[in-house]
Amino acid sequence: MAQNGGGRGWVTDDESGVQTMPDRWRLLLEWVLAGPERTPATQKAWAAENDMHEDSIRRIKRDVRFVREWDRRAAELNVHPERTQTVIDALYGAAAGGDVKAASLYLQYVEKFTPKRRVIVDDERDAAGLSDAELADELESLVAEFRDVSVPDGD
Repeated sequence: MAQNGGGRGWVTDDESGVQTMPDRWRLLLEWVLAGPERTPATQKAWAAENDMHEDSIRRIKRDVRFVREWDRRAAELNVHPERTQTVIDALYGAAAGGDVKAASLYLQYVEKFTPKRRVIVDDERDAAGLSDAELADELESLVAEFRDVSVPDGD
């Protein structure tokens, strides 16, 4: 006979004052955190397997203490580097396959790790004051820097 999950069974540690959830609640939490790999696949099946009523599971999942622990554990799980890398790999695969949105998200992610370059112009002259020839020479030298080609003197 399925039993009500109830709030009974919480134990408070005398030294730390921390509350510990009942074993069945802990098992439910482990199952919920397992994500898509969890077995059984449904909440109803989990309830039957653990001799608990479905409604009890819904009540447990609304209990403030359970939700607090669920949020804490989910946060730890979701920032795990392995999990993050799996998502990044999937984004890269989708982006390489032509998915524009995935490409955009992937590029936003890798931009955080790309070194930023700062260009400082130390020239007192105003571009408007340069002659056409001086301006052309300046432009050629800038283009040459990007092409890694030397530019002959414009004499």
